[in-house]
Amino acid sequence: MKLTLLIISILFVATSASAQESWPQEKPEQRQQTVTNEDGGRSYLVLPATAPLVSLIKPGQEGVGDVKQRTIFLGSGWSDPSLRAREQRLSGLLGRISDGAQFDDSINAPGNHSEAPFTFEKLDITGNRTISDLELQQILTEILKTTPSSNNAVYMVFLDPTLRSSLGSLRSDKHFITYHGFLNLSGRKIHYAVVPFQSDAQAAYQTALRTFIVAALHSDDAPH
Repeated sequence: MKLTLLIISILFVATSASAQESWPQEKPEQRQQTVTNEDGGRSYLVLPATAPLVSLIKPGQEGVGDVKQRTIFLGSGWSDPSLRAREQRLSGLLGRISDGAQFDDSINAPGNHSEAPFTFEKLDITGNRTISDLELQQILTEILKTTPSSNNAVYMVFLDPTLRSSLGSLRSDKHFITYHGFLNLSGRKIHYAVVPFQSDAQAAYQTALRTFIVAALHSDDAPH
């Protein structure tokens, strides 16, 4: 009997270790690509998923839930009533993780679910054009001059349907889907991500969620 229990214990430990080792976690180089932005610094293109979203985080991994989401909608297109429901969904990405079983139940829920989301609309942006990363940084700087800012957050910038994004010579309609980077504001690093518009609402949500998590995972590595 004792021998049987010992064998079962050994098999249980081996199985648990194997499950942890075989967890299909995406490698950092599969998440993002470093590029030089327009002011000579670094930005990070968020690469298309190579595996289910669950592969970004191991069960019990900490870090993402500590990073807050701050949401900014740019462009007059967001005043369209048909996009209002989408705004609400995009403003609370982490708060909706548990709704659709994107992650294993053993992953700790983020700690800021109950916190009122920071959402800002800037509708007075000229549309039907490409907005550069430098211009976007200037817009962010102006917004954050009059609103509370945090260096423990990712500012998710959602473009309306009339705006395309550029990052140096790269264009959102040709070279990338989304990207994230940093700007200096009064000696602090502000982490932001740019998410061009996608017509498919579910695809847009999945893209935004992946972008936020990739950016949040990077935040621990970034200089402050």
